[in-house]
Amino acid sequence: MKRRLFVGLTAFLITAGPATADDPCTGATQMDLNACAGAAYDRADATMNQAYTRLMKQISPRAKDGLRVAQKAWLPFRDASCALEAMGVEGGSMQPQVRADCLARVTAARTSVLNGYLTCSEGDVSCVGRFSE
Repeated sequence: MKRRLFVGLTAFLITAGPATADDPCTGATQMDLNACAGAAYDRADATMNQAYTRLMKQISPRAKDGLRVAQKAWLPFRDASCALEAMGVEGGSMQPQVRADCLARVTAARTSVLNGYLTCSEGDVSCVGRFSE
């Protein structure tokens, strides 16, 4: 419990502090970098959840069922892909950072897809956001 609190507090302090434009995770220790990467993933996950919620409010019941199935399949895929990517540093102190960086990157890509469903062009037959039966 104390470790979780410490990591959470560290993540908060790192994300609340100044950062450079090139590298927002400029911690002095690997633990700092791990916490910062974890916080970046948390932000990416929250942003994706917002996009998912907006999309769910806009689409038909049938499309909602399809989106739920797709999202439930995508989540384990994301997690497994990032676990694979972090295997190169397995057991090392930077494994949490590599995994969190991957999770943030892949989650941001999924957010782009979800947002794309909301803002697709006229005539786009794959546009989930227009599924309003």
